Amino acid sequence: MKILRYLFFIALLFLLGTAVFVATQKPSYSVTKSLYIKNKRAVVFDYVNDLRNWETFAAWIVEHQGTQFKYPESSSGKNAHAEWTGSRDGNLKTLQYKDAELLRYVSDENGQLTHYTWQFKDTLGGTKVQLTAKGTLDFNSKIKAFFQGGVQSAMGNLYERTLVGLEKSISRELKTFQVKVMGLVNQPRVFYLKQFVRCKAKNLTRSIKTTLPKMQWFFKKNAVQTAGKPFIIYHKWNKEARVVDYSVCIPVKDTIAIEEGSDIAFGVLPPFKALRVQLKGDYSHLQKTWNKGIQYINTKKWARLTHLNVIEIYRKNGEDTPHPSQWITEVYLPVQPTATRQPRTVIQDTVAVVTPNEPAVNSNPSP
Repeated sequence: MKILRYLFFIALLFLLGTAVFVATQKPSYSVTKSLYIKNKRAVVFDYVNDLRNWETFAAWIVEHQGTQFKYPESSSGKNAHAEWTGSRDGNLKTLQYKDAELLRYVSDENGQLTHYTWQFKDTLGGTKVQLTAKGTLDFNSKIKAFFQGGVQSAMGNLYERTLVGLEKSISRELKTFQVKVMGLVNQPRVFYLKQFVRCKAKNLTRSIKTTLPKMQWFFKKNAVQTAGKPFIIYHKWNKEARVVDYSVCIPVKDTIAIEEGSDIAFGVLPPFKALRVQLKGDYSHLQKTWNKGIQYINTKKWARLTHLNVIEIYRKNGEDTPHPSQWITEVYLPVQPTATRQPRTVIQDTVAVVTPNEPAVNSNPSP
């Protein structure tokens, strides 16, 4: 018994000593880690810029399952914001945005602030990504860090895993995709609410990722009932000015009166016959999807009805899953088949894991 009491006393002294030592250590930390990623700077920047993607690579998120996320209005750009609930409640918001160069955020998790600075620089064959994190730890977090080699070491390892996760996530989520020609469909008439957008052609993917969530947030905020999946109508593709005009739309059941002066408008999509081409993957592969459809139309010698607008229906997007490789988008190209017999649905070849430098089959096709 004396030996047990003696061992218990020693263990107690050790625990008390450890607690005192940890309590006297500085709770603040500042770590900087960097990694070279073999992808274009704009691609890497855009991926980090969308806060929904953080669920796929941020170690402090990926390694803690069960956290529920919300993205009020916008998850990317200057006004990006995210909130989460779980074992710890918190939020993350943008402090500074410099296109393709710099991103600064601050997170507040139960009053514990962390500042993140992301920097992006071109390198030979890729991008240098540098992440600086500054913050403070509460007592429980300092105890955990103590057994991981100290605050600086523990947090340094955390952000190293984050950068490695970013590299793997970009490779997996952006490079893996499938394109299938699904065949002819009769697109029915649709009532919808829309918001007109004009953007540079090179920024189209980024624009869609920004405007689509905002439109979905508008419906939630105003309790407007949807009648289908969101879609985009392409109005004009100006090759000389390299500008795209489109509307981001969400179906509604009936006509809706809109206040004068609002940037939201009501519209009706007329019925038409179209070739449906499906993309499973990130929006950056939509050009390849268009090209596959146009090639199929040319092979069949069908007439493209260019006086009708091309639409893209977003069957599964960021609202459904944070993994871009699982998004499903369908392109509807208006056509008039010359054959009297309806062809059977044809499923084309599957494309997966391509290099980011793969050339497009065609230059930007006009809707």
